[in-house]
Parts: sequence; C-alpha cells; structure tokens
Amino acid sequence: MKWEDVCKAFPRQWVLIEALRAHTNEQSERILEDIAPLKKFSNSPDAMRAYKEIHQEEPNRELYVLHTSRKHPNIIEKKWVGVRR
Repeated sequence: MKWEDVCKAFPRQWVLIEALRAHTNEQSERILEDIAPLKKFSNSPDAMRAYKEIHQEEPNRELYVLHTSRKHPNIIEKKWVGVRR
C-alpha cells in the first residue's frame, strides 16, 4: 500500500504503520515504498502505546506513527553517535 492510499482509507486519523519495503535517499529521508496500516487511532498517545507494545516484542519491525493529514511521511533518519548503556 502507498501513503496516499492510507490517507484516503483513514482520513484525519493517527495510524500505526509498518514499512514493508523502504530505503533511505541521499538526504537521509526514509522513502516508504510499501506500507501496511496496522491500526488507526483518534489520538496520538493511544497510537504511541500500541507502537511501544509491538516494538518491545519485535524491535526489528520498522514501525511509524503518523497522522494522515500529512501529504508525505517526511521521515528523516538520524545517525546516532556515542555509547549506549
């Protein structure tokens, strides 16, 4: 599914999506080629709780919480430098 399709299916909603196929371009923007909407929400705190639950169980899945009022996802990948404890 494309982002435009998700926006049409879930207008003015928060959605939890999974990137099935994606890549990062030269400007560090994550390009979502194929996504799957997992659940819709009326508010962002509920969406983030659902994200957290799935991410804790399966941290390798590429999940995002976005509002469908956006024309484009505009996800910028940031490089982290340092030591994790």
